[in-house]
Amino acid sequence: MTKFYEVRKRDGAARIGQLQLSEVTQTPLMLTVEHAEELKELIAADSNFNDLVSDETWNAPRGAVLLPEVHPLYTKNEAHRSADFFVLAFASNMLNSPRDFVHRVINARNTIPPDVALWVPAIATAENAALLFYLGVDIIDNLNAVIKGYQGIYQMEEGELSLSELEDLPCNCSVCSSMSIDELREKEDRAQLIAKHNGLLLAKEVKKVTARIRAGNLREYVEMRARASTFLTAVLRIMDFKEEKYFELRTPVARKQSMNANTMESLKRIEVKRFANRVIERYEPPVRQILLLLPCSARKPYSKSQSHKKFIDAIGAYRGCIHELILTSPLGVVPRELEVVYPAAFYDIPVTGYWDLEEREWVSSCLRAYLKRNSVNYELIVAHFSGAYKDICSSVADDLGIEIRYTCEEDENATSRKALDRLRAEIAALGSESQLGFEQKASVIRAISDYQFGIGAGRELVTQREGERIKIRGKFPLYKLSVDGEVIARIVPEYGSLALSITGAHRISNMLASYTVEIGDFVPKGSVLAPGVVNANEQIRVNDEVIFCGAKAFGVGRAKMSGWEMVESRRGAAVQVRAVEGTK
Repeated sequence: MTKFYEVRKRDGAARIGQLQLSEVTQTPLMLTVEHAEELKELIAADSNFNDLVSDETWNAPRGAVLLPEVHPLYTKNEAHRSADFFVLAFASNMLNSPRDFVHRVINARNTIPPDVALWVPAIATAENAALLFYLGVDIIDNLNAVIKGYQGIYQMEEGELSLSELEDLPCNCSVCSSMSIDELREKEDRAQLIAKHNGLLLAKEVKKVTARIRAGNLREYVEMRARASTFLTAVLRIMDFKEEKYFELRTPVARKQSMNANTMESLKRIEVKRFANRVIERYEPPVRQILLLLPCSARKPYSKSQSHKKFIDAIGAYRGCIHELILTSPLGVVPRELEVVYPAAFYDIPVTGYWDLEEREWVSSCLRAYLKRNSVNYELIVAHFSGAYKDICSSVADDLGIEIRYTCEEDENATSRKALDRLRAEIAALGSESQLGFEQKASVIRAISDYQFGIGAGRELVTQREGERIKIRGKFPLYKLSVDGEVIARIVPEYGSLALSITGAHRISNMLASYTVEIGDFVPKGSVLAPGVVNANEQIRVNDEVIFCGAKAFGVGRAKMSGWEMVESRRGAAVQVRAVEGTK
C-alpha cells in the first residue's frame, strides 16, 4: 500500500503518476545524481523491511530494494507492500541480455503492488528509456549519462559514439549549440559538458515519452525506438512473444486514438490479437445466403469510405441476404457489424499494395479460423477483390476444401465500373431480394454487445419482450437503442463501444458477471476510488464498460483500471461513474 504515489494515467504498462518526495513530482521521472543522493536516506538497503511499517516511519515516502533471486540476501517479504517505490538492484546486469532486460522488470512489476513506483537505476539512455517505461518502469536517473560523459562518450537518440569519432555535434541542446566540436575537445571541463549534454538528451526523451503516454500512443513510439539497435529490437520481440499475458492485463480495450500499424511488430500488438480472438470467440454471424468478402479501405469505419459505398450500392436490394466480411491487415477479418469497434475503426497502415509474407500468413490464419467455424451459415461465398487478397482467399479455400467465387479480374480495381457490374450481376444471379431495415441496426448492436460482454448479451439486450416497443434511432454509427421510449444503450463512436444506461445494465445484468465491480457500503459521487472496491472481476480491462454494485448503490461506468488492479490498489480512480442509483 502507498500513501505517496498515485497513478493518474495508463497506457499499457506505462503510467503517468504523482510521487510525493520533498515536493510532488510526476512520473515518468528522471532523477539527477543529486536527487538520487537525497533518496538514499529513504531506501532500506537490506532484505528486512519490518521497519517500514512502524508508525514512526510512516510519515514520509519509503523505498525498498528488490534484489535478484540469485543474491544471497534475496527473500520474499510481505512488508514490500508498505513501500512507495522500489529500486531494482544490480540493474546493470540487464544489459547483458535482451531476455534479462525484459524479465527483470516484469518480474519486479509482478512482485510489487500495482500502485507503487519502480526505479531502475544507472542504465537509462535516450535510446532505451522508452522501452523501460513501456515495460512498467516509473523512475530512471541520469547516472549512466554522467558516467558516459566522464568516459568521453557522446550519447544520441540512436546510440552513442566516442567524442573522437564525431566530426560535428548533431544536437541543438544548450551545450552543443554554444560551441563547435573542436572547441568542446579543447575544453578542460569537456567531461562535465558531455555529461550535461547526455543528461539534457535523456530529460528530453522522458518528456517525449510522457507526451506519448498521455496521447495513448507509446507503442508506436517504442516500435520506432526499437529500430535503433538489434538489442532493443530483440527486447521488443521478447515482450510480444514471451510476455503476452503481462501486457494483455494492462492494455486497454479501447482508445480514442488511432492505432498506427507501421511495422511487422504491429501484428503482435495485444489489440490486434485480442480483436482477432474475440471475432472467433465472441461473435455470432447472422445466417445469410451469401458471404461477401471485401477489401478494406483507408477511411474508417469502412461504410463511410467511397469504395464501400460503391460496394453497398452494387449489392443494393440484395443486401438483406448478404453478410459482409472485410479482409485487412493487421486485424485479419472484420465483420461489417463490428466495423465501428476498437481497433477496427481506429487503425491505419502504410498502403503499398504489397503484402509481406508474415502479413499474408496472419490474415490467412484469421480467415481460415472464421470460415472453419462459420462457413455452414452460408450457401455461397463471393469475394470481390484481386491481388494479394485473392491469393489469401484461394489458399484458405484450398485448405478447407470450399469454393469461393471471384468477381474481379486479375489486378482489376475493385471499384472499377466493370468489377462493380460483375459483382452486381453475380449477386443478382445467386441471391434473392431482401432489405435489412431494422435488422441491420439490431445486428450491429447485438454484435458489439457480444464483443464487449460475451455471446448472448446482445440477444438479451435487443430481443423484444412481451408488451415492449423496441426502437433503434440515429444515423450510423450513432445508434441509440430504446425500450418504450427510454434509451437503454448507445454506441459511443469515440471509443467504438456500447454504453449502457442503468435500465440497460439491469436488463442484461445476468450476462455481466465478468464485468462487475463490487463496492463497499456507499453511494459513489464522481468516481469509484480503488479503496472503495471490495472485489472486481479479473477480466475487466481499462476502458471496459462495467457495472458496480454494493449494499447502497448500483451503477454503470467506464473502468479506469484493470479489475486485478482495482483490488490490489489503494489509491486512484477505479471506475468513472456515468450513472448511479441507490438501492434499498
